[in-house]
Amino acid sequence: MDNLSLWLLFFAAGLGTFFIRLSFIQLHASSAALIERSKPILALLPPGILAALCMPGIVFTRPTNEYQIDPLQILAALVTILIAKYSSSVFWPVVGGMLCLWLLRAYG
Repeated sequence: MDNLSLWLLFFAAGLGTFFIRLSFIQLHASSAALIERSKPILALLPPGILAALCMPGIVFTRPTNEYQIDPLQILAALVTILIAKYSSSVFWPVVGGMLCLWLLRAYG
């Protein structure tokens, strides 16, 4: 496949995806109602993505295919969740969780 065909394929796939998404918005009578109904769902999207990114690093502690739960990592993750619940910053949960993990590894 030459470069022009590949770029045309990318463009066609992008255009098709755009029109599929646009059709769902245009099928509704008012986009304002769709936006209002979507706000609670979209508010849950960042925590879901963050959990999906963090959980494999917590559960899979060594490079194998089996679950190898490290209680120290689970405890540090719970401390991080508690800090995140009461903090409005992203910085403090990360720092608190790493400090907790380092302290648990040093003294545990």
